[in-house]
Amino acid sequence: MLNQPMEFWDMRAQTYDQTSGRIYAETYDKTAQHCAKYLKPSDQILEFACGTGLITFRLAPMVSHIRGIDISPKMADIARKKAQAAGNVEITNTDLFAPCLEPGSFDAVAAFNVLLYLPNLPAALARIRELLKPGGVFLSATDCLGSRPSRAGLNKLVKSRTGAMPYTAFFTQRGLERHIVRSGFAVLERDNLFPNPPNLFVAAQVKL
Repeated sequence: MLNQPMEFWDMRAQTYDQTSGRIYAETYDKTAQHCAKYLKPSDQILEFACGTGLITFRLAPMVSHIRGIDISPKMADIARKKAQAAGNVEITNTDLFAPCLEPGSFDAVAAFNVLLYLPNLPAALARIRELLKPGGVFLSATDCLGSRPSRAGLNKLVKSRTGAMPYTAFFTQRGLERHIVRSGFAVLERDNLFPNPPNLFVAAQVKL
């Protein structure tokens, strides 16, 4: 059974760039392009669940420093090896709630393709808000499997219910946006980056 997140993503790590990285390359490019509007050269960024760094290294040239964290040691190890060629990227095998991440430390927090795998999304969003500086920006892109039927959604529904993969949420685009707003953010932009299942990009700012 692979319903424990760390084991599941460790198993996916070795082939992740060749599978998701290839299939969704255009979507990852769109994600980075959208993020660019909200990032500055002086920014300190945290990327939650950075995986193998598929978006991390697209964002790195835009900012001063980016710290990518992931609960999968194998994902983090692959990203760390890539980071050797980038002078402003730090990768650690760290949980979002680790005490080493200090409140109010980041100009932006990014979370790509992970929010649907969080059993307690409100707690994660509250932690993200805590880690941001006043007026900081939250950048996310998330599959919204409840928006309309899709083969990927059906596959994940079966696997998550049978223990072949971790918890998976099936929220709609509006439902996800409501979660973000309820957590103390003002939505600046929303855009669907993929036909089906919808991959919703949201830029949101901490309410002052």
